Formats: sequence, structure tokens, C-alpha cells
Amino acid sequence: MNNQNTEKKHIGFAESGPVSVILSSDEGAAGKTTTALQLVTAFALAEQPLDLFQMDSKRKLAMKSGVAVTSLLVPEHRESRGEDLVPSDLIAPWYRAVTDMPQSKRSVLLEVGGALAPLFHAGITDLDLDEDITSLSLQVLALVVCKAGEDSASQMLRELERIERNLPNATTVVVLNYYAGDPIEAIRYVDGDTRKAFLGATKRYPVIKMPRVRARSMAIFERLQALPSTVVSWHVDNYAEAIRRTGRPRDEAKILVKDIAEWSGIMQDEIVRILPFLSGERDG
Repeated sequence: MNNQNTEKKHIGFAESGPVSVILSSDEGAAGKTTTALQLVTAFALAEQPLDLFQMDSKRKLAMKSGVAVTSLLVPEHRESRGEDLVPSDLIAPWYRAVTDMPQSKRSVLLEVGGALAPLFHAGITDLDLDEDITSLSLQVLALVVCKAGEDSASQMLRELERIERNLPNATTVVVLNYYAGDPIEAIRYVDGDTRKAFLGATKRYPVIKMPRVRARSMAIFERLQALPSTVVSWHVDNYAEAIRRTGRPRDEAKILVKDIAEWSGIMQDEIVRILPFLSGERDG
């Protein structure tokens, strides 16, 4: 990667949509779905159309977002490829939506489950998505999510290597999830090449910092089927809906709404920094 491209990536790459967002991490419980929910909120606030896809057996995005999500786990048809599982068959619906963005003017978001990252990369390599990025002038943003810990850092680096190899023309952003601690501080206690490579990656790529939310509030939020923006809106009726939906006393429900509002505000600012075209219709 040359210095010119690195500089471009650090100033926000999409001045207008549509854009294809790929969320991956090569591990579970890193915060991909949480990041996806904030992206869904950002697109909704900006009144920008967004189609959602998930390649994840847990299907958390569909359950928590409350909107239609296309699952890529089972191919609807195998066409002429026989009965063998072919990775490109699995991702075909998503691939068609991405390559149709210049005509549809709709952005596309895909969450890839950690265990399925190799399968996803096999599919995009088979279809040569990187060629389409250039030939069709597609905007593709790869968000690689990482939490604190040596294992997560190693898995982040492995996923970054795949993206650099298979999608060199995509824009890559690292999402550091602070819910289990500061990923940068944690890596300082790791010896050897992993620490050096991790710190190098956080300097080479733009970074979104996902702040920690009070543990009790995040535990309640994780059990809700609601977007962050929905939870934030529960202050308008003096927290009556928050009390009803959570089953918690007023103090805990009120703290939940305030915690999610603060966290979501920071995340929305971070997302708009990377995707400036989402700033237009935000309501603060």
C-alpha cells in the first residue's frame, strides 16, 4: 500500500453512496452485530436505503435489527454446479446486490460470522469481486472488528491479510471494541510479532473506537430486539416504554437509555467520519 492510498483512507472514503459494507473478524463475540446495528441506525437516520445480508448461523442481526435480513447460509439453487457446496453459490444473492449498486442506488451490508470467514473469502475469490470494484466503480468498505486480547488480535491480523490479498481495492477500517478492555493497551503485554503487527495495523488503517458501555446496560441491551436509536427514543414518554420493554425498575431503565444514547452518539460520529454521506439527515 502506498502513502497516497493510506492518506486517502484516513479522510473518509465515501462522499456519496451507495456503498457495500462487509463486517468480519474471523472470530465470534467480537462485536460485529453490535457494529452492524449502529450502521443500520446511521443509514436509517440519513434516510439512505440499505439491504442487509448475514452469513452467520446465529442470525443475531436479523433478530436484533427488526428488519429484513437475507441469510446466505443455504443456496437457494445450485444452477449448473451440481450438488457440491460451492462458496460462490452461497454468496451469490449478496454479490448480485453489490454489483447492482450503480443501478439500484442501494447500499449493502453483510455480516460474516467468524467461522465462516474462510468460506466467504473463497466465494469472493471465485467471483473475483476485486475486479468488479474497479470495473464497476464500486465502493466497498471492509470493517474488521477486534476486542482486547491476544487471540482476537491474531484473528484480526489473519482477516486483514485475507482482505489485503482478496480485496486490495476495498477500503479497510479496523473497529476496536472496548467492551472487554482497551485492545491497544492489552496488546502491549503480548510479546513478539503479534504486538508489532497489531500496532502497525492500527496505524496503517483508519480506526473506529467502539466505547465501552456499562456492563449492566449492555447486558440488558443484548437481550432486547431493538436498534440503538429505538432505545434512545424511549426517553420521550418519561421512560415508560423502557420500563415496559426491559421489565426493569425506573432507575435501571433510565440508566440504560442514557448509556445507550451516549454510546450510540459516539459510534454515529465515528461512522460518519468514515462515511460522510450519512451525515445529511442525522437528528443529533
